[in-house]
Amino acid sequence: MSEHKTLNAVAQIESLFAEDKSFFLKREKDNLSLFKKLKMKHLYALPSMLTRRIYKLLPNLLKDIIFWPWVQHRAPATKYFANTRYDELRTLIDIKLSSMVLRSFPQEMIDSTKNTFDKGFFVTQLNDISELDIHISDVINYSKPSHAGARPYLKDGKNKEIQDSFSAYYDFSTEANKHITSFMLKRLDNKFNYHLSALAGYRCRFKDISYSLGIVHGENSNSEMHQDTFASIAKGFIYLQDVTIDDSPFEYMAGSYKDAAFRSLQSNNSILIDDIQSSGATRLRGKQLEEAANKYSLQTFIGRSGTLILANTAAYHRKGLHNSTKPRITLNFEIKRKGLIGKLFINLSAAIRFNIIKLLKKNG
Repeated sequence: MSEHKTLNAVAQIESLFAEDKSFFLKREKDNLSLFKKLKMKHLYALPSMLTRRIYKLLPNLLKDIIFWPWVQHRAPATKYFANTRYDELRTLIDIKLSSMVLRSFPQEMIDSTKNTFDKGFFVTQLNDISELDIHISDVINYSKPSHAGARPYLKDGKNKEIQDSFSAYYDFSTEANKHITSFMLKRLDNKFNYHLSALAGYRCRFKDISYSLGIVHGENSNSEMHQDTFASIAKGFIYLQDVTIDDSPFEYMAGSYKDAAFRSLQSNNSILIDDIQSSGATRLRGKQLEEAANKYSLQTFIGRSGTLILANTAAYHRKGLHNSTKPRITLNFEIKRKGLIGKLFINLSAAIRFNIIKLLKKNG
């Protein structure tokens, strides 16, 4: 299969979508017992689930005090802290801790990865993705679709439904994840891991990645320029079709991650005006969007099938306009999120280990 040839599974999805897009939302009733569901989700996820449950039950003031370094605590929960530099300071701490990851990189990688860290994104091309075809074809048959945060309305509190909005995301099985990771390792050189870590803000590996298939058509809540949280997190996309300016290209405001003052101001303002729909994953609208457009370089990522984009989505980004009759189909991946304390320990230990190895080689 040539690098320009449409994947068979993608062509099938496009054809099915044109005939009946509701097909992608139909699923058999789930009759599995709670015990089996827990086994499928793995018991090691229970501590995280418990933490989230405790977080939801706590009063907002305690959330701000106890969970300030937690990446899921996306914005101040109270107006008291929104009137302070609370969010700006923890964002500055995250930028400092995340930049520490560069200390564990070899000298020849410093310039390129610092550039990636500063811009907030990295792009490369996979020339032959035909090996993914079987997994793309299978996943819509066994995985239950979710919206993954892409709602069919803007997060402006009005909840007005967007006509012809469609979003479905399918998580790959554990076995498929292994095969996709193996595929990525064969196609990408060792330098990729350094760029991945620079954007995630800690030394991470392919084992920290989980994959999903995304099928999107029309506009949704991600069409607005927004950030995901205050702290650096890395997400990736592989275009499974050729994506033009009309096919919802990923758009990104380069350099906005490092502007703690501007980002925290927008999050604080959302809290102060009771815009709970926008707080945390703060949306930019009106004058704020215009100001950001003047401050940062807007990157629109168009490209052929196999284009791989990595981005730190703590910076402002959005789904571009969709003016095509076809859905946009992507292989999405996300790296495990780490809070401030996790980044501190991981990056310190990585830097110490790197320097010890360096010293031993020098004296050996």
